[in-house]
Amino acid sequence: MWMTWKCAVVNIPLGGGKGGVICDPHHLSMKEQEQICRGYARQMAKNIGPLIDVPAPDVMTNAQHMLWILDEFEAIHGAKYPGVITGKPVGMGGSLGRTEATGYGVIYTVREALKDMGINPKDTTASVQGFGNVAQYAIQLYQQLGGKVICVSSWDQQDQCSYSFRKISGVSLDELWKITDKFGGIDKAKAIELGYEVLAGEAWIEQDVDILIPSAIENQVRGDNAVKISKQVKIIAEGANGPTTPEADKIIQEKGIFMIPDFLANAGGVTCSYFEQVQCNMNYYWEKDEVLSKLDTKMTSAFHSVSDLAKKRNMYMRDAAYVISINRVAQACKDRGWV
Repeated sequence: MWMTWKCAVVNIPLGGGKGGVICDPHHLSMKEQEQICRGYARQMAKNIGPLIDVPAPDVMTNAQHMLWILDEFEAIHGAKYPGVITGKPVGMGGSLGRTEATGYGVIYTVREALKDMGINPKDTTASVQGFGNVAQYAIQLYQQLGGKVICVSSWDQQDQCSYSFRKISGVSLDELWKITDKFGGIDKAKAIELGYEVLAGEAWIEQDVDILIPSAIENQVRGDNAVKISKQVKIIAEGANGPTTPEADKIIQEKGIFMIPDFLANAGGVTCSYFEQVQCNMNYYWEKDEVLSKLDTKMTSAFHSVSDLAKKRNMYMRDAAYVISINRVAQACKDRGWV
């Protein structure tokens, strides 16, 4: 249902679903990953399709994985079906802007929240959990708006734990990209050489910043660590799916922090997947600026719909987002005569 609410809150004409393969790609060769993707496509060949169920990339997957699935599906059905999956490489039916979409979508909502608060992004700082695709592009756009990120965290595969990397003068994406593996793991020794403090994994949540952006996995903001959130924090924008537990939500409400819930904040990815599907079905592709402009329009409109309802009814943003999403789905069911 989570993806259903996400599609509904940004008002795109899709349902929702989740699926995948349980494995750890850290321990798999590219050939093994290809075999898994193609095997998945063979098992799901009757259940996915451009007009049935359209998969998209998520945790630990990328454009190459999507292309293997597409290639296997087309081999099975003996025809060209670029719309069967999204997140494909550009030039193979993928959309320009899809790589940046989720992270940029997070920051479009943060930008609008700051506008409502009368705060210039240039006067703000942020701390980010995770350093994968979502986090990296959220940092990129946030810095373009003038904000300063002072702390990021990442998973260390060798030590099997996460670390936070802090630089009070501001982290540099260009620096970190050079010392980061393909899974978003930052090299500790090289980070220290570049002047970063290496802190405990959960230190990202304790920083004296204006904005927190959890962009890793679920259940990372809990009752035991939400109490450590600085009084300076004004906004939490959930770049990950389900990063905040119900216990933490209560604490965040009590602290008066403005919450941009996951299925609104990180809906940029599925929105751009929708754009990719549309382009594939038309066999006509837009330029990157047009894609990102359309994404900005969608995310901004969705944010204000939720924010306006939250203000009108004095609701928590997460509750307002659910009200809008569920109402839209319920209305569609009613219009079809299902209820």
